[in-house]
Amino acid sequence: MKRFFSVLLFFLLAAFFTTAEGAAWYNASTGGMWNNPGSCLLDTMIYNKAIANVTLKNMQRNKAPTAKPQKQAPVVKPTTYRPSGTSLKVPSALSSSLTNDRDERKALEEFFKQSIANFNEFSKQAERSNDLGYALAFFFGVCVGLTTENEVDDAAMLAAAKQMDVILAEQPGLKTAGDGKKQEMAETLACMATLALAGYTQAEQTDDREAANKFLGLARDSMLEAFGIDVDKVRMDREGIRLLE
Repeated sequence: MKRFFSVLLFFLLAAFFTTAEGAAWYNASTGGMWNNPGSCLLDTMIYNKAIANVTLKNMQRNKAPTAKPQKQAPVVKPTTYRPSGTSLKVPSALSSSLTNDRDERKALEEFFKQSIANFNEFSKQAERSNDLGYALAFFFGVCVGLTTENEVDDAAMLAAAKQMDVILAEQPGLKTAGDGKKQEMAETLACMATLALAGYTQAEQTDDREAANKFLGLARDSMLEAFGIDVDKVRMDREGIRLLE
């Protein structure tokens, strides 16, 4: 995961922190207002942030040992999509949302294209290509791994992806969503997570504490706004995501 490119991050720092503050995106599907386009898209697709929280807690309770043998849970298929062969929409939409400057927008767009390409390779190695559940697990893993002392490894990411398969299978909106919408959501998750990861890494390398804290804040806020979950109350390990009481 640390192989993601950190090119053009000086453009990112200038563009993101000078234009994102105070911005707002309106979601007509749910009536929500968001301060970044990624959270707006997540709101459209998942509808109810509480569902993920409740489902994860239920799965944790169901793992408790009992005297009676439990029936094996049905296998839930991953929520996959057929990738489009056309030009990527997400890099253009995200970069346009973050800055009006043409040069900065172009730099951001190239960064997001590379982010998606790197994530696609990462997910391919995990044998979870074109998979919305894995994109969600990656998003969780980056946000939790960056902002807490929880070290998220490949096994934790795969376990979390299986949990996400269950959550996504229960979302009524996804049953009618086309491949394009699923792909947009997965790519937005990849871009937002990579922006936080690469930005923080670059800030650490240049010993820019202020920028590092801002990227940590981006990871925290993205998790909170998209899912209503505080990263400090989440742990990820080989059994997946655990919500702390």
